[in-house]
Amino acid sequence: MKLTIKVSAALAALFFCAAARAADDKPANALLVIPSDQTAFDGGFQSFLDKKGAKLLQSYPPSVFVGYIPQALDAELGEKYGALVYRDKVDDWSSFSKYGERAVFAVNSWNKRFVEDPPEAPLVVSSKVRQSGRKGEALDLSWNEVMKASSYRLQISSDEAFGSVLLDTVLGRNAYRIFTPFLADGVYYWRVAGVLTLNNGEARPGAFSAPSPFAVSKPARAHGPKPAAPSLPPAKALKGRQLSWEASPGARYYRLQFSGAADFSVSLADVFTDTCTFRLSGFRVRRGEPYYMRVMASDGDSSGDWSTVSRVIIESPGPIPGYPRRSVKKNK
Repeated sequence: MKLTIKVSAALAALFFCAAARAADDKPANALLVIPSDQTAFDGGFQSFLDKKGAKLLQSYPPSVFVGYIPQALDAELGEKYGALVYRDKVDDWSSFSKYGERAVFAVNSWNKRFVEDPPEAPLVVSSKVRQSGRKGEALDLSWNEVMKASSYRLQISSDEAFGSVLLDTVLGRNAYRIFTPFLADGVYYWRVAGVLTLNNGEARPGAFSAPSPFAVSKPARAHGPKPAAPSLPPAKALKGRQLSWEASPGARYYRLQFSGAADFSVSLADVFTDTCTFRLSGFRVRRGEPYYMRVMASDGDSSGDWSTVSRVIIESPGPIPGYPRRSVKKNK
């Protein structure tokens, strides 16, 4: 009996260490239960998983495993091997007790990946006009912090039901500033939701706050020509996370959109600023991947057109000057 346990443990260690090395780039997304305690160590089963792009990364022998399993594989695993695949929190633990103490431990560990409750809806604190340059040009929106929220999603619409959205952005803190020259006169509504990052790296949005209105009413002014769009290069590479652009003549404010899509169908950032820079601190951006930015200028009376789109690559930082590189010794 002891010999059997030792052999199974050795096979498990060999198999799962190899699988983990091969799947470093695949996050665990499923809890797998296999009724037969011999299936996981069968060469045919291992070959089946490998061909289908699945990897078992954690073992709770003899029957419970955690790994990366493509969702389209769930039914086939059930038909071929009688396996059960769990992708959400497991509420019924009783069915796992028959597989032993380690199976129960596996469920407990798996459930820790999930937050018990979604974040509560933020409570709107204020929508107040703040003097900045000319009175009424800046509007500050603020809300209370939501417990465990890593970021916030804010939307603005001219429709209280948010049938169409004029602005949709992710923020790292519980405040947002709008420069009203970019908006036409009228009544607008805004709402905000907390976003949690789970232990498995997934983002989980909470409920939106109740829509809160604000009004834009600008004094009549003699309008001159629209401010020119800022000049952006077709492409640029950044070593850090600070975006910048050339100032437009006569411009007082800018609106920046930053997106992972060239058509800006989804914006990572949609912000207003009175400088020609914006730092991407707190935003999830990946080095080496393409992003896109465009900028609009305002002279304080009206806004101009969007600039041309600039493709942005955030490069990995180079070696620190004066810091010696670690040499790699070659095996003789």
